[in-house]
Amino acid sequence: MMRLSGVSLSGLIFNYDDSEFFSKNPPIPMNGQAVDDRIDLMARAGVTIFMCNINAQRANYASSAFEPFWSGFDPQAGDDQPFLADMAPEDRPGYRKMCENMLALHNQGVDYAARVISRCRHNGISPWISLRMNDIHWNDRLQHPIHSAFWKENHSCWRVPDRRINYFDRAMDYSQESVRNRHLALVKEALARYDSDGLELDFMRAPYLFRPGYELEGGKILTEWLAQVRQLAVQAGQKRGHPVKLGVRVPVNPVTAYNLGLDAVLWVQCGLVDLVTVAPWFDTMDSNIPWFLWKRLLSPYPVTLAAGLEINAYSYPGGPGGVVDPETAVGAAIAALHGGADIIYLFNYYQTSWCKNWPPGKYESTLRAMSSIRELDCLSRRHMVTFRDVLAPGELADHPLPATGSRLFFRLQTGPRPVGRTVTATIGLQSPVGPEPEAPELRVNGVVCSLQTQQDGVFTFKAPDAALADVVQLLEVSNNKPITANRIELDISGATPA
Repeated sequence: MMRLSGVSLSGLIFNYDDSEFFSKNPPIPMNGQAVDDRIDLMARAGVTIFMCNINAQRANYASSAFEPFWSGFDPQAGDDQPFLADMAPEDRPGYRKMCENMLALHNQGVDYAARVISRCRHNGISPWISLRMNDIHWNDRLQHPIHSAFWKENHSCWRVPDRRINYFDRAMDYSQESVRNRHLALVKEALARYDSDGLELDFMRAPYLFRPGYELEGGKILTEWLAQVRQLAVQAGQKRGHPVKLGVRVPVNPVTAYNLGLDAVLWVQCGLVDLVTVAPWFDTMDSNIPWFLWKRLLSPYPVTLAAGLEINAYSYPGGPGGVVDPETAVGAAIAALHGGADIIYLFNYYQTSWCKNWPPGKYESTLRAMSSIRELDCLSRRHMVTFRDVLAPGELADHPLPATGSRLFFRLQTGPRPVGRTVTATIGLQSPVGPEPEAPELRVNGVVCSLQTQQDGVFTFKAPDAALADVVQLLEVSNNKPITANRIELDISGATPA
């Protein structure tokens, strides 16, 4: 199989989904200039590679492979029209607005992705097309307008067609030829229609592509299918006069990826992909990705390893956390780059929605820093114990918190060794009925830390400079009787550039 240039991608990758632009802009103005303005924002924020997502189960343009989002929508009818009937009444105005905006742009003769690509090139940004390979938003509502006719009419193509135990059961089964052919048609159309620098297959939307127990056999089928896509990308590059690279987005653990049939390591070994993005699904950012292992597995090959950062950060399922703030995003980015990732990849980092509460000016300045460990190291950052939100069927849950015992250990990837910084550890303990829990002892890498504050079961400690290590810190929380920890964080102050 033909390999493309081994030059690693650099800068910052930004994924922009199929609907955010249309959902967060008013119907007027919705035009080509509005598209340009959004890409100009990305340029100011230091984005160097822009992943333009054009589909979920439907497409955001007049596709021949997938029906467009607005197919079946009547802009003259009310919110009680059949198209919106399976939606909750409070959700209908927003979805209607999205469809109206997509249709408005289409009726003006503006091809959204083509306009994005043109403006990216104007700003020196490398444009890619990103395809969601198995999107199943709102799969609890069978007639929701987000669903394709194919999904609604072919329940036998679901990975678990006879029941719905969890969210992913109604994902499509890629062992079935009709499923693969449908997405191959979209691949062909995207390559023919858009002059992009690369095509991304986003298997994290959603990563469950095969019937439970058939993932390894399914993975063999998927690898053969991916070889077809690679050949199509090579042919598109020959026609365009420049390489069209191929990327994939897969789970954070290489064993889990393999167990789900998403064997990215094999794909790299076979020369099928140029970019591997490892990322959580959505529930949380992952603070314990084995970057050293990914790097050792991929380093012999000409491929870029991207660190996918999600917009949520929670200590454990249902535990403390929320949408990331700039400090948490910086912490995840510097830990990934120092750990072995080549580049940061942002997913769901939209200024108009998820990041709208970031302090003024923080959005662009934080994103601009993500291209450089040195720049990130100048900023204040936060590292928190989180959990892994994607597991193959049968794998054990992987969330260190909450943890109970009289002596508890936690590992935190923190990037370069903090030197001359203020490092504050935050320990949260679940309060039993009765008095507030006693302050525990905290050691960082075996060195006792001094207690600073305590309130409502949350304790802060100052970690001495001499205790801190490179890459990983080991936190030891102990008490003379069993305690239950539910929050573990390290805050590291920024530094002035030399």
